[in-house]
Amino acid sequence: MGIEKISKQRQRIEPETRKRTIIEATLKCVTRYGHAGTTMTRVAREAGSSIGLVSHYFQSKEALMLAAYQELTEQLRRESDQRDAALECSARERLTLMVRSAFKGEIFNQQVLASWVGFWSAAVATPSLARLNRKLYEEYREEMQSLVEAIAIEEGRVIDSKGVARILTALVDGYWLEWALDPEAFKVEEALQDSLHIAERLLRD
Repeated sequence: MGIEKISKQRQRIEPETRKRTIIEATLKCVTRYGHAGTTMTRVAREAGSSIGLVSHYFQSKEALMLAAYQELTEQLRRESDQRDAALECSARERLTLMVRSAFKGEIFNQQVLASWVGFWSAAVATPSLARLNRKLYEEYREEMQSLVEAIAIEEGRVIDSKGVARILTALVDGYWLEWALDPEAFKVEEALQDSLHIAERLLRD
């Protein structure tokens, strides 16, 4: 009975492991070749898999790219510790965590940022990616806006929460894009401190 249970668990785990390997391979290909140069064949080769298996999980390149972009966004969310800290931190501290997470080494590195740039470029000409990009950014800004609204309530002040969320999101994106193109332009710590300083100014004004 124990052996059967382990066997069933492996059957459930293995497909998810394979899918994750394929998605990770896709992100590497987007970084290396861009959206246009990322093909199912290249992804299969990078994943050490067959193109038939890749097609089994993702029926088209479009479906594969959507899954990869979704995963890229989830990486950013996982790096933000605000959900775990929500019961222990103030809203202001949680906002700080959210900003800091955008500059963590797991996210703020050339491979990951090059992937973001690849997807941003593809979204211009790919309607399905454009829709997903819009949805993900709306969710991110809404999450940030809700934190700013909570700060206003906790501190008994009126704050333009929508404006603050819009500005901070654009600021982080600007640093991501510039650093992806030229990692010598500034130090990561400088970008982080600038962003925290602007966030503080926006909350104060």
